[in-house]
Amino acid sequence: MVDYLILTEKKSAFDNFVTALGGETGTVNGHTYQLTHAQGHLLEFLDPVDQVAPNLKDKYESWELKDLPWNLQDLTWRKKAKNGSAQKMIKKIANESRQAQAIVIATDNDPSGEGELLAWEIINAINWRGPVYREYHDDESKKGIQKALRNLRDISSQEKDGDYIKAILRQRWDFASMQATRVSTTLARSEGYRVKVINQGRLKSVMLAFTFDQLQRIKHYRKRPYYEVKFKDNNGHVYARKVKKDDEELMKKIRHADITRAKQEQTAYSSPAEVKLLSRTRKTQVPNTLIDMTGIDSAMAAKGYSSTMVEEVYQELYEKHYLSYPRTGDKVITNEQFVELVNNADRIAATINVDQSLLTHRQPREKFVKDSATHGANRPGEKVPETMDELKKAISSKSEKAQDCAVDIYKLVAASALSILAEDYVYDSYEACVVNYPDFITHFNQPVEYNYRLIYSEDNLPKQQQLIGSKASTFIDEGANPKPAWPTKKWLYRKLSTYGKYGIGTPATQQSTLAAITSNNGLLKAKGAKLNLTDTGLMSALIGYNTYIASPKITAQLFDAMDVVAKFEMDSDKVLNTVTQVIKHDIPIMQRNAKHLKDILGAPKKVKYEKKEKVTVKFQGKSVQISRKWGTHTFTDQELEDLSTGKIITFKYKKGNLSGQLGQSEYKGRKFIGFIPDFKKRGK
Repeated sequence: MVDYLILTEKKSAFDNFVTALGGETGTVNGHTYQLTHAQGHLLEFLDPVDQVAPNLKDKYESWELKDLPWNLQDLTWRKKAKNGSAQKMIKKIANESRQAQAIVIATDNDPSGEGELLAWEIINAINWRGPVYREYHDDESKKGIQKALRNLRDISSQEKDGDYIKAILRQRWDFASMQATRVSTTLARSEGYRVKVINQGRLKSVMLAFTFDQLQRIKHYRKRPYYEVKFKDNNGHVYARKVKKDDEELMKKIRHADITRAKQEQTAYSSPAEVKLLSRTRKTQVPNTLIDMTGIDSAMAAKGYSSTMVEEVYQELYEKHYLSYPRTGDKVITNEQFVELVNNADRIAATINVDQSLLTHRQPREKFVKDSATHGANRPGEKVPETMDELKKAISSKSEKAQDCAVDIYKLVAASALSILAEDYVYDSYEACVVNYPDFITHFNQPVEYNYRLIYSEDNLPKQQQLIGSKASTFIDEGANPKPAWPTKKWLYRKLSTYGKYGIGTPATQQSTLAAITSNNGLLKAKGAKLNLTDTGLMSALIGYNTYIASPKITAQLFDAMDVVAKFEMDSDKVLNTVTQVIKHDIPIMQRNAKHLKDILGAPKKVKYEKKEKVTVKFQGKSVQISRKWGTHTFTDQELEDLSTGKIITFKYKKGNLSGQLGQSEYKGRKFIGFIPDFKKRGK
């Protein structure tokens, strides 16, 4: 019997705990323990049809609009092991728990509460009734783990665990929102399109909506050139009148649609004309906030790495202690984390070839360092690689691209972190005007000391410029209404961040969702940093246009509500029931949208269906019909006769022989009689 069964999230975390505590079993803080681990989520919800009373099964199996929305009170929210391996792991943890006085949840502590959910699923599945404690490690370093285990929190009542309540609410909301996917898919099929599934979802639909809207702006963009009189001095500085976007009257006055009008206006000004300096102001700029997962993903996209690769490589570098926790929601680091960064700074700088003499600001700035943070912002881990080859060898993938990705991610994160140890960027801001025409103004910045920008800067380094000239002459500048920018990962992440206090979801949630929908030809496709809709994504965006499920405002409100639920300031069921409101609101809109699919997608392609020949056979004395063809094999008359008498038949199939006989099977709740192959006995 041990005091604690410490449950980690996966094998890699288990290994780090073993290292930190000195073994799979032992003593920590005066208590005996045994370590165990899951492998991500071991359980998943049963299909809706298996969560309701027998008399409701037809309704919840149906994809027809008349059977939607669901009554969420009908669902039991029961779960099952994801597969046989998960079932064995749950049984193992159950057996280990019988020898423990308490369970300690040691899963990842991410802002979404996913770690709590993952652990409580298992605790509920094994029917544990004893004490449950939670440790909150900042990272999986020895120091971080040992510190966390000294500060256990009793969360034996899961109803009082706010992180779990938030996470199970989110999981149930997302599960129930599959109704929107059923609606989209049914409507697309009703319009004649052969589709598997047209996905809709809480965050993915917003991403599609933003991308679709931008692509439509590009498609319908019409260039409207204009001609504007400006001055340029003999040192190349351009003087122009200030025009606010909403000042249409002034814009029409100075921006001419006809070059002849511009030339007429040009004659009203004496040229060349004297210019004078109005002001010169010394200014400083502090370093940027530490880079997050969306910033990392955007920068790596420009180098040709997929979001999925970025997510996986960063995770592995975290598990090997080279980088900090990836799924953090923090923008700052703690004093303790700052001290660790300072202590490692020179070694990190040497590894990524940064001039150590720039790292002179080794006192914490309030912008970056606070007394507390959950994990701290993304930064280098406690382990500093001596060389880039060391990082490459740390990546289990043999792919050269994945190894290069590891190097590029580390350099980026390290440079971002080191920049906060450098001095502020210093520059002079100049303003000048044309003496006789003071409405014509020029502004420019002159770098004085680059400092942190020599280590890390999102933009290119500003160049030194000549100061203002002595004279300026008129010229006619040809401009045009700006063309909408092509949607990129960076553009999309910025769009998401403009809604709500912290944006729609955490940076890590945004990045992982984008990774999911851009992989395997999903809803979006990424070519470098550029995004575009796949055929399925376009169909999803069209059907979801102007719906609640695709609304950034509604989604931001939902994220905020889930945070409020985690603080026990709002009833969880009240938020969950908004799914029903969303589906009720969206169905008629999706129906109207589906009628216009042909306008953009064109008529669906006609597919010739191969009518399968049905034959009558005997099964347990009763006549039943089966298809004469199974896969690529067509049954002979003799094989059908043998099947009717209950015999096992064998035939050549692909690269070997396949045996089987008639039997009963089930597909999506429907039982039928058919040929049942025995793949285990497949011969050469």
